[in-house]
Amino acid sequence: MNALLLDDEPLALRSLEHQLKRFEDVKIIGTFSLPVQAVSAAEELQPDVAFVDIDMPEMNGIQVAEKLQMIHESIAIVFVTAYEEYAVKAFELNAVDYVLKPVQPHRLEQTVARLQQETMNRRASVMKEAEEPEPAVRVQCAGTMNVFGHDGEPLSWRTSKSRELFAYLVYKRGQPVRKEVLLELLWPDSDEKKGFTHMYTTIYRLRKTFESASLNIKLLNSGDGYWLSTEGLQVDMQEWEEAIGKLPPLSVESADDYHRLLDDYPGDYLNEQDYIWTHGERQRLRSLCYRQGMQLCRFWASEGQGDKAVDMYEGLQRQYPHSEEIYEALIEHYVNEDHHSLAQQQYELLSGMMRREYDSEPSETAKRLFNSIRPLVD
Repeated sequence: MNALLLDDEPLALRSLEHQLKRFEDVKIIGTFSLPVQAVSAAEELQPDVAFVDIDMPEMNGIQVAEKLQMIHESIAIVFVTAYEEYAVKAFELNAVDYVLKPVQPHRLEQTVARLQQETMNRRASVMKEAEEPEPAVRVQCAGTMNVFGHDGEPLSWRTSKSRELFAYLVYKRGQPVRKEVLLELLWPDSDEKKGFTHMYTTIYRLRKTFESASLNIKLLNSGDGYWLSTEGLQVDMQEWEEAIGKLPPLSVESADDYHRLLDDYPGDYLNEQDYIWTHGERQRLRSLCYRQGMQLCRFWASEGQGDKAVDMYEGLQRQYPHSEEIYEALIEHYVNEDHHSLAQQQYELLSGMMRREYDSEPSETAKRLFNSIRPLVD
């Protein structure tokens, strides 16, 4: 494997180079003491691994690693540091390993062994992708957040924060999220240092969970934020919304497609998780389903297909029991069809719902409709 070395201390750099030369599988293609030179050379040299000192002036090793992985995400990173506190940060960047200074021969052997295993895994993955496309990863947002493995079983989440962090990145649909936003959202009661530690550890655990399940889910990072690559993800709620958006104008020919998609509504967005940030998205998707359903009901009624309209109205009423508009539509339909007892039943249901939920009375429209048949049902 081709290795690039970076350390601003000449003695430490020479010592690491000397020790790595003992390994037949390691070929040193460049040694650098200046971060800018190392990053620039990496674009041409394309190393397999970079051994990077963390504590350097102007640009520290964390920043260098981020730039290297932006050049090519397959570059393995090994941090070399005198401070063990950087270990968590190394995990955040999905580094293969970190070693403490002064570098001990036996510890370096462990690192090289890990690199060799990573190289074998990467080659096997490339061969597998060439032979067989990577299957899409199914992500469930209806009801609860689940990610399904290749065996069809949902993955186990290490912590509740792991699940919520992944759910939020899925919700952002590939948009970068600043680290400060994640801290405020997920660890609002932690001080900054503890919050960052929690965040880095959670990111690391997520990556390891997906890696152990052989799922090609990429959590990416830049200097100030994270985002989720949406390539290869099948997210139920997003696919449903996209399908709704692709429907042609409502007509006799397309009505059944509308009905099918409305029946296929996956379920309310993450309603089993009490995440504050989900409320707006849940309501938006519910409103989209509601509007499409009401549009289809009115269309069927206008086309003289009253039975279909009533069935759809009743289904929506079960799903949206506090919508006065649905009760009014059913009352009007039954009045027009001279089903006075059914109209009265809907009016009484509406009156009870309005008292319980809103401490109010039915609208003037509903009252007018009911009063038009009142003499006939009294």
